[in-house]
Amino acid sequence: MSRTEGALNTLTEGSLGSLPTKILQLGATGATIEVAVKGATLLSWRAPFKGVHGDLVAGFVSEEDFDSQAGMRNGLLFPFANRLRNNEYTWDGVTYTVPKQTEADPEVIHGFVRLNDWVFEGAELDNPEQAALTFSYEIREGQYDWYPFSLDVAVRFELTTSGLNVSFSYRNVGDVDLPAGFGWHPYFRLPGHETFNDLELKVPGRARIAMDEHLVPLAGDDAYIEREDDLVHATMEGVDYDDAWDRLVADEDGIIRTTLLEPDTRKGLEIWQDRGTVLIYTGGSFPVPRGSIAIEPVESTTDAFNRPDREHEVRLLPSQERVFRFGATIVD
Repeated sequence: MSRTEGALNTLTEGSLGSLPTKILQLGATGATIEVAVKGATLLSWRAPFKGVHGDLVAGFVSEEDFDSQAGMRNGLLFPFANRLRNNEYTWDGVTYTVPKQTEADPEVIHGFVRLNDWVFEGAELDNPEQAALTFSYEIREGQYDWYPFSLDVAVRFELTTSGLNVSFSYRNVGDVDLPAGFGWHPYFRLPGHETFNDLELKVPGRARIAMDEHLVPLAGDDAYIEREDDLVHATMEGVDYDDAWDRLVADEDGIIRTTLLEPDTRKGLEIWQDRGTVLIYTGGSFPVPRGSIAIEPVESTTDAFNRPDREHEVRLLPSQERVFRFGATIVD
């Protein structure tokens, strides 16, 4: 292993089987993240919680596990998140049929950058209370028959003394408008809790997305089931979701926060995003059944490429750049 040091922060070269990884440690707290170059996929995030360093996400634990893409754990979902109706989309009068990214996928889902090698652009190590890793990727016209567009893409993972911040940016470097939207698929857990059953969940959404049997939103306004207040579960025992919430309400600082907390101590995680929709999935078995919960910040709803009411969220003009910011703050 090689190591780069700067101010007390360290960057170490690691591996997951034959897959190269980058391991970043924050000097101020000892918090670490490990990111695979393949897919720029977060494999682990360990940080102090209630006086003990523990795992705050569930990631792939072996190369075989990664190749299976089970649960698409912590994957970067681009240029679309979740599903497309009938595995296709129509953009400016042309219909494109999208294949599965891998035979391991159960269906066409979550874009097509999860299994590609990204370029490691470097680390920011000078501040012991803040350190970051940046990866980039290019999509070019002619690379994919079903996506004839050109994009420069980057993701930045930032460790701080209070949590993990992520920014995902992409720029249209082609000559025509294109459809693009991003989502993240993290599985969160709290140290000291084998499952999330005894934790409280709050989602600040004012509409649940109504979906058909293929988990694609219904057409038009039928897709939005209005609600008057936050979704709150005092505990998650017996609660199952594979659902999305929209019309999210931001706090006074403009940030949207979904919380996963211990009911008695009020300690846990705030999963934040600057806009968009949030999905909750409880069906994973990582590392054990209900051992982690997927709380997924996404820019737009499922099948946004095919929805006139979401076109403004996915249309990207030539030379236009879009940035989506999200992450998780430790409440301790």
